[in-house]
Amino acid sequence: MDPGVNSHTAPGTKRERLKRMLTPQSAVFIGGPFMTTAIDYCRAIGFQGRLHVVNPRRAEIAGIPCVPNVASLPEIPDVAYVAVPNTSVVELIRELSQFGVAGVICHTAGFSEMHGGEQYQQALVEAAGAMPVLGPNCPGMANFLDRSAFMMDHFGNHEGIGGVALISSGGSYLLDIGYADRSLPVSYSVGLGNQAMVSAADVMNAILDDARVSAINLYLEGIPDPVALAAAGLKAARKGIPVVVLKGGRTTAGRRAAQSHTASLAGDDVVMSALFRRLGFVQVRSATEAMETLKMLMFAPRVRGRRTALASSGGTYAVQGGDMAEAHGLDLPPPSTSACVEMEKYLPALVHPANPLDISFAHYDSVEQNVNIYKSFLSDDYDLALMVMCYPPDGGFDPAGWDITSNAFAQAARERGIPAAFINTVPEELRRKVRERMIGESLVPLMGLEDGMRAVANAIRFSELTAELSQRADEEIALREYKSGLTEGAALGEASAKAELARAGISVPHSVIVKHDQTDGLDTLVFPVVVKALSAELAHKSELGAVVLRLGTPDAAWQTVRAMAEKLDQSVPHLFIRNFLVEEMVKDGVGELLVGIRRVDPMGLALTIGMGGTDAELLRDTATLLLPVSHASIGAALRSLKLFPLLDGWRGRAKGDVDAAIDAIQKFAAFAIANEDRFIEAEINPLIVCPQGQGAVAVDAVMRLAENRYPLSLTT
Repeated sequence: MDPGVNSHTAPGTKRERLKRMLTPQSAVFIGGPFMTTAIDYCRAIGFQGRLHVVNPRRAEIAGIPCVPNVASLPEIPDVAYVAVPNTSVVELIRELSQFGVAGVICHTAGFSEMHGGEQYQQALVEAAGAMPVLGPNCPGMANFLDRSAFMMDHFGNHEGIGGVALISSGGSYLLDIGYADRSLPVSYSVGLGNQAMVSAADVMNAILDDARVSAINLYLEGIPDPVALAAAGLKAARKGIPVVVLKGGRTTAGRRAAQSHTASLAGDDVVMSALFRRLGFVQVRSATEAMETLKMLMFAPRVRGRRTALASSGGTYAVQGGDMAEAHGLDLPPPSTSACVEMEKYLPALVHPANPLDISFAHYDSVEQNVNIYKSFLSDDYDLALMVMCYPPDGGFDPAGWDITSNAFAQAARERGIPAAFINTVPEELRRKVRERMIGESLVPLMGLEDGMRAVANAIRFSELTAELSQRADEEIALREYKSGLTEGAALGEASAKAELARAGISVPHSVIVKHDQTDGLDTLVFPVVVKALSAELAHKSELGAVVLRLGTPDAAWQTVRAMAEKLDQSVPHLFIRNFLVEEMVKDGVGELLVGIRRVDPMGLALTIGMGGTDAELLRDTATLLLPVSHASIGAALRSLKLFPLLDGWRGRAKGDVDAAIDAIQKFAAFAIANEDRFIEAEINPLIVCPQGQGAVAVDAVMRLAENRYPLSLTT
């Protein structure tokens, strides 16, 4: 080997080594004759670097002379593509690391994705040392901008000067988008495999340094390091690079043993979505929605609002388009009087000005006539212009009318400076030459009515998220380092939980604890009161008759305690409940909130806010945020609830003390963060919001903290 052949000398950081892998000057393929497919693809892409092959049993593969082992290579390659039996991988990885290769793509499967394969994967990581390994169980990666590809199959051949970077947990998603004929420019295609050493965040971090990348699309089945992903997301946000994410493989909160409503209301998929919102990622449901959303984000100017002008040349398209536009949150205001007057000059006699606008057979008129129609239609203050039609296929109608009207629509929107899109009602029939013409006219060609409308709504959502993120400090986007693995803990009884809340500055009702045979202190309370059985193991008190409300006298409270003790001795004798909480009732509450915080490994602490009380799980009107979070973000989450108007004077009701509720929630979050090393979960349900100026009170609470960090005397 002549070290001078390779221009790279220092191994560098993980990001630097990944960049070398993405833009290699030399590469080695290690495996059998089936490597021919990968080598042919690399050549077809146009790789201009030096290629080598290691195989001790072959003289050549794909026309490249083989060397018997890594030590026989004539230079240190920038990247090695490995596809050998998994029993040989670990030692081979060790050799490549010692040889100084920048990084490895491990196509071989049979590691942590298989039962019993975890030990082999750990051995692989240890053998690699500082050398990054993409995979294992990885399809490979391609850089279409610099013409390099190291993949076991053909994942498309995309040419251009920029585009979206695809980063996927698996190869099938890359195939779907790589093969699709939708005019989506692709810059990179990277398969992650098992993410043993290189995560989606690592790849993002490297690719975001390439100014030619205009968007990122993630398909994730797992996030091994949310802190790193958040750091990469922050980098994308500050650069203004949109990230579209599809999450596969959801888990259920039912796998957790929790004593609160919060886990069922905010399962792991909800928390994952909260992470994506925090980072400004646009979450989609399918590969086709992702592609159309990416086109909208890459080809259209930033959409600044929801006021939409929708036009078509068919009544059915106008009706369907209008229905779907409103279903996805677009606002279609009727045209102004002045716009109507102007449109009537150019529309056919039987067509009336409207939004959605059906121009009927006028789309067969001249370009000038169509331009006049659309200029008058778009003369109002709109944020977005949409056209919904279905282009005829080859051999169908003469497409001249469709060309005329879509060209005129694009021209009118350009002159008004409005982002514009054409939505073909079905995805199959919008031909490439039509799409390319539309892109050149600043009219985004979207394919499929449902995916197209979602793409438009997603573009608006991205603008809203970007505006939100621009107002946030870095620490409210990135995630803090978080020690995971704390799951076992002791449940606190309600009295102890409220004592913790009170010490955190959260208002709780005045109360006394009595026994079934001793009721001292009742005369210190202001009636009416509520009686509750105290037990850390009693999760749903109301269902067991362990809560009685509106007791007007000390004697009524005393009689209730005795009756409740006898009833619980019969229904749950194993709990041996002897302590009861007698608590002043909060009167004149305007509304109730559920506020829960739980530990979600490996992301950290998740805050859920929703409408509270016994109907919380039925309504499922919640918002979830990851901590830390600002006062403003808590307020925005609270106001996003569908039933928030009930706290804000709806139909003459008294306004609630929303500011006090936000303050209480922020103190609750601060308590969880301050006790992060022992905190597992806690919930206030309900937090009663009193009339404006009268505060908010936590009237019921559960809490679970690590046993070895908390005095057992406080768990009663």
